[in-house]
Amino acid sequence: MINLLISSKDAIDYVEHIERAKIADLSIQICPKDPALISDAHTIDVVLGEPNLCIDVLPHCPNVKWIQSTWAGIKPFFDSAPHDFKLTGVKDIFGPQMREYVFSYLLYFARRIQTFKDLQTNRNWTQPLCAPLQGKTIGILGMGSIGTEIAKTAKHFGMHVIGIAQNIRQLDFVDEFYQLNQLQEFAHSLDYLVVLLPHTDKTEKLIDKGVLSLLNHQCILINAGRGQVIDENALLHALSHNQLQAAVLDVFIKEPLAEDHPFWGLDNLYITQHTAAISKPDEISKIFLQNLRLFNRNEKLINLIDWEKGY
Repeated sequence: MINLLISSKDAIDYVEHIERAKIADLSIQICPKDPALISDAHTIDVVLGEPNLCIDVLPHCPNVKWIQSTWAGIKPFFDSAPHDFKLTGVKDIFGPQMREYVFSYLLYFARRIQTFKDLQTNRNWTQPLCAPLQGKTIGILGMGSIGTEIAKTAKHFGMHVIGIAQNIRQLDFVDEFYQLNQLQEFAHSLDYLVVLLPHTDKTEKLIDKGVLSLLNHQCILINAGRGQVIDENALLHALSHNQLQAAVLDVFIKEPLAEDHPFWGLDNLYITQHTAAISKPDEISKIFLQNLRLFNRNEKLINLIDWEKGY
């Protein structure tokens, strides 16, 4: 018998999806609001849920062998938890949502949508020039599955694609590839910078004052990775002094963003409240069930996190 604890705001949805699979010898329990009230906590083998909730469960469930995160970001485990269990993340499902998110804003700026709406409001027939995406250079900082999806789409628009990651590799839809230690060279010629990196010790505040100063003043920065990757004070200064055309931020160092945070008042900053790609229980459940079968057979799990690398 495997005892599964679900610690998620969408726990009921997860139970429904998992029960449909009719897995034998699986007992499911939804975590109560107070983890101290978990029934037979010492028997819990597996936990499925959001990292910020799972870490509160761990002190009460000493025999957990495996945790399946429902988020792509798993930094809370590195900050708070002992590493005596297997941890799996989620990959290869957020690409379509992220692709739509990034290109909705690229097209918004390229086709000057707000300008045309303002002209309409003022009954003004002025015909502003647009700057098509074709021929523009997009830099993708983080070439995992999401970065790959965005790179493919960029080539459909005829863009010049520059990728940067830990290791250089050959991809048909990436025109140039840099390693992370070549960040300054990478930043020089970008029209758009898309940040998709996870939060690790190596990536914290990687986009700092120095990197921002290298970007073209017409560059548009989009961060849909982790807020900690950008030095928010440096970005605030750059946007306030028009060192960048604009920034689109889906993630922040502290969420929700405080009501008195100066970001709210910037006209050239677009805030999207961590909604670029939402974890959907039906998609996450498929990954979990696939891993559960592997776990039952004592085989290597999919998307297993390397504790040393941090991802």
